Amino acid sequence: MKSKEIVGKQVVSIRDGGVLGRIRCPVIDGTHQIIVGFIVDDEEWFLETKVVLFQFIRGLEEEVVTVDDGSVILPVKGLEKIHSYLKENLQLVNTKVITESGKQIGKVEDFLFNSRTGKIEGYKLESKHTVLDWREALALGREMVIVKEETAAEVYQDKAESYSDVDLSALFEKRQVEFLIGKQLMRDVRDEEGEVILGSGSVISRDAIHKVKSMGKFTELLMSVEAEE
Repeated sequence: MKSKEIVGKQVVSIRDGGVLGRIRCPVIDGTHQIIVGFIVDDEEWFLETKVVLFQFIRGLEEEVVTVDDGSVILPVKGLEKIHSYLKENLQLVNTKVITESGKQIGKVEDFLFNSRTGKIEGYKLESKHTVLDWREALALGREMVIVKEETAAEVYQDKAESYSDVDLSALFEKRQVEFLIGKQLMRDVRDEEGEVILGSGSVISRDAIHKVKSMGKFTELLMSVEAEE
């Protein structure tokens, strides 16, 4: 999901259908490249800043963001960790992207994140038609995103494809497949009936990925290998 798609959406209570406010901006943990919540503007936004933590969101891919009820819209003042993230003020969009040697290769036009976990998956560069995988980022700062030195070569050689918005999901699936190949499963991947498709300890191959995808369990496969930090 693209970050710009969620800004401005209404936050709605499942319990009574009431509108609780609107999403203003994400709260980002730069160390782990993950969205931990969203600032919510409600009718009393001028009194105090409020946040909904990512784990309390029931759905955000449709026209509105759904939560159980208003009790999950919390004042930032009582959340020390969230307050520290807000002080860092990582917004990413329009942030410069530079390599370890200081070479600027563009600006972040938008970033993509997993709508189930909040994990940032990639950074789309402004006017470059290029999406950088999250693993290429070494550090996220208020003014700059630092990436690996070899990333510059990938950008300017284009690696050498141009990706439109409609191609982004295909791009990430391709990169996820490349990431999975050769990895070892940490736990079983099972079908809807509970039968094992791939057993714990299996080494993932392209054939195995094709088999799992055909059974609609690609997400489970991704979640069954150890994540790289």
